[in-house]
Amino acid sequence: MSEPVIITSPSNRIIKEVRSLHDKKGRQSLKALLLEGSRLVSDAVESGARIRYFVASDSFYKKNRSFFSGWPEKKVICVPESLFERIGETRTPQGVMAVADIPEYDPNSVLKKVRRIIALENLQDPGNIGTIIRSADACGFEAVLLSKDCADPYNSKTIRSTMGSLFHIPVIVAEEFYRVLEELKANNILLAAAHTRDALPCWKADLKGNVAVIIGNEGNGITEKIMEISDLTVMIPMEGGAESLNASAAASILMYECMRQREKEIL
Repeated sequence: MSEPVIITSPSNRIIKEVRSLHDKKGRQSLKALLLEGSRLVSDAVESGARIRYFVASDSFYKKNRSFFSGWPEKKVICVPESLFERIGETRTPQGVMAVADIPEYDPNSVLKKVRRIIALENLQDPGNIGTIIRSADACGFEAVLLSKDCADPYNSKTIRSTMGSLFHIPVIVAEEFYRVLEELKANNILLAAAHTRDALPCWKADLKGNVAVIIGNEGNGITEKIMEISDLTVMIPMEGGAESLNASAAASILMYECMRQREKEIL
């Protein structure tokens, strides 16, 4: 393994590049994202993330040189503790981060082949989006579709919530979200929108086939447009006192129900 590159100046080009990845504009410009923490970096690399370079604090590198031995071809940047703290986003830095390519997919190719997809309309919480991406990956869904008004899927909180799943499953941000849904419908994909009222209990709905589960905004739910184009609305019956579930919890339950029905059909 080659020796690390030592950087001490906050005005260094690479340091400026890392800090620019805190913002959506910077991520889009560089087509890159920032991974922070040893667990997240390891999960991302093992999940196929294309790492551009690692950044480590002096103390982390001295104690954990073996952490980088699995990727000898990747450059390691070493910086003083104080500088590392300035360029990271986490409150308690672990001493290591990585800059990786944003995963790229051909949306048309993905959407033509997809049979199970979750669509998110105007979700604003990055943690919700990250958890949904992780659940979609776990439940065998083939893609995640976001409306353009959703929170950035490459936000640091989103990335941490996915635990590596961001690099397993295509995430597509659609400029024309409703048109894409209508195209999926024309391609024999059932549009099943989550709703809390006057909807079919999820276990009574036929969700074992080709399906797009649609989740609406955390506060307002699905829009009238979604109501118009959906084939059916589904709900999660609850016996307790809660009126509704968190968006990511509801999405996870509905995707699991789709998986359960498919498995039951196979058996």
